[in-house]
Amino acid sequence: MAITVYFYRMKEHAYQALAGQLASMIDKGIYKPGEKLPSVRRLHQEHQLSMGTVLLAFQHLADKGLITAREKSGYFVNQRAGKVLPLPQSLPASVSAHTVRIDQVLQQMKMEGKGRRFVSFTAALPDDRMLPYNSIKRAIQQVSRDVSGSYLMQESRKGYPALREAIAKRSFWWKGTTHPDEVVITNGATEAILCCLKAVTKPGDTVLVQDPCYYGIMRVLECLELKIATIPSYHGRGVDYTELRDACQRLSVKACILVSNFNNPDGASISTDSKKRIAAFANEACMPVIEDDLYGELYTGGGRPDTIKAYDSGGWVMYCNSFTKTLVPGFRIGWCAAGRFADEVARIKSMHNGATSSLGQRVVEQLVTSGAYDRHLHRYRVELGKNLHRVTQVIENHFPEGTRITRPQGGMVLWIELPACINTVALQDAALAQDVAYAPGEIFSAKGDYQHYLRISYALTWEPRVEKALVRLGQLITQASRQQGIQRHSA
Repeated sequence: MAITVYFYRMKEHAYQALAGQLASMIDKGIYKPGEKLPSVRRLHQEHQLSMGTVLLAFQHLADKGLITAREKSGYFVNQRAGKVLPLPQSLPASVSAHTVRIDQVLQQMKMEGKGRRFVSFTAALPDDRMLPYNSIKRAIQQVSRDVSGSYLMQESRKGYPALREAIAKRSFWWKGTTHPDEVVITNGATEAILCCLKAVTKPGDTVLVQDPCYYGIMRVLECLELKIATIPSYHGRGVDYTELRDACQRLSVKACILVSNFNNPDGASISTDSKKRIAAFANEACMPVIEDDLYGELYTGGGRPDTIKAYDSGGWVMYCNSFTKTLVPGFRIGWCAAGRFADEVARIKSMHNGATSSLGQRVVEQLVTSGAYDRHLHRYRVELGKNLHRVTQVIENHFPEGTRITRPQGGMVLWIELPACINTVALQDAALAQDVAYAPGEIFSAKGDYQHYLRISYALTWEPRVEKALVRLGQLITQASRQQGIQRHSA
């Protein structure tokens, strides 16, 4: 019964979120009275939602009088739509409007053949030209030659044994403190985090997270009806153990702690001393800690940093990672080393959507065990380091005075503080008109802070159009800053 209610709530959040996105676009005039909305099939494909969920969203808008269904013609914006319904709290307006607006611009440019000038710095994913295609092709060919009936059947709910063993043997992740039975293969790191949370929490529990943090984590917490408490992730320094411990005691956090290494969006890493003490605190207080180490392989200098998992002696640290950011995004091969909770996480994973793709797991296992993965990582880190230097130079030369860059210790995103007069949510439409997209800072805060921050990804193949797009963005921000200064002076 609990699982059924859980999935119903997930579906409800999905259709409400889509309805909120469409309502926001009607409110902004992106979809005008009398205009036809995208088809059910198109929204189903673009948002990776079921067609039933899309239909529920349309019905929700129709019930509110915003749209009208015309027989066999589709859905049209009502001529007298009036005030649109507010967006659901599970997806703030800044998140939904920004995402949908970018998607719409990209789709329109594809249809018109004008996508060459547009550059999106929003997605924290490797550029497709940075992927090791030759190695991936060879691994696919090897798996294809060995294909048998067992390859075409679903793996055990924990995943392909050889891949779990290969993951467990990568000793620098946790200094050999885990076992293959502790590893569960998931559909990306987000599902790993979701399953870990579900294993140790119940609706109404409080979870301590960093602020700022990746907005997808906040969406997962809200979907599970968990309360969010925050602790600062200081720019470039990460979470401090003493403040984390005090926050747990002050806020009576009983559920778990969720922290990130090379935090998204600021690239901050937790110090080795704090990692040791967090692991000790977890085991002494029997407090589950979920460690999101998605960007841990993408360090900018020196060696790979330690993990909290490396100092876990009692199995209270659940470590989540993925090959999405470093190897093959489309395969969606994530995983977690869930300690004492591994069996429960695997059970929830199997109830969630069954096992992860068998063929995808075997291709990744080939890449890891052959050494191709490590060779690619070395080249990839070098290229990301060059891009970080290039992006930093452009920002220093073309962004307004008062701009501050948080130097990331790893990852592929840059957290930028602009003059306080700039609101990056309000500026995003003007940036899209200049064929540039970024992620506004507000969406990374559970409290709605960081309105004058933005995040950009530097995991793009560097070329003239990328540099020009960043220059255009800097010029736009500089112009907006000057206009705000003139207005203040006039007042």
